[in-house]
Amino acid sequence: MNRTKVSTAAAIIAHILAWAATLFFLFRPVYSGVSVSPGESSTSGVTGRTLVEVNGLWSALLLVIPVALTAVTLIASLPNPARPRLKLTLRWASFVLLLAFCAVSALSIGIFYLPAAIATLVLAIVGPYRRSQSVDNSGADALPQ
Repeated sequence: MNRTKVSTAAAIIAHILAWAATLFFLFRPVYSGVSVSPGESSTSGVTGRTLVEVNGLWSALLLVIPVALTAVTLIASLPNPARPRLKLTLRWASFVLLLAFCAVSALSIGIFYLPAAIATLVLAIVGPYRRSQSVDNSGADALPQ
């Protein structure tokens, strides 16, 4: 498998992992509580609420940050020979920002985005850096003459 396929696969995996964590927090109840009504016929029940129900819509905006960062890495990993240095810079910047997001929010939601950050790191390391103009039959980059 060549570097382009590995980097594209890592970008797709990172984006899917970021979406999975975001959708988990948007729709899965992560807060739970118990309600008890006083009186002779006391009833109790367990209730669950999502992150957005408890914290408001601004928390949904925070959940979009990792998805946007992995989307940048996905776009930067697409096979296109133009501007390899910009693509490399975008990959590393997205990784650093996603890792910072994980570190800042580590005690709440950040740990769930760590697999996406690791996949983004793989993309940044493995991704093709610079291709030579001439390529020999084995597919390896040719040395300059």
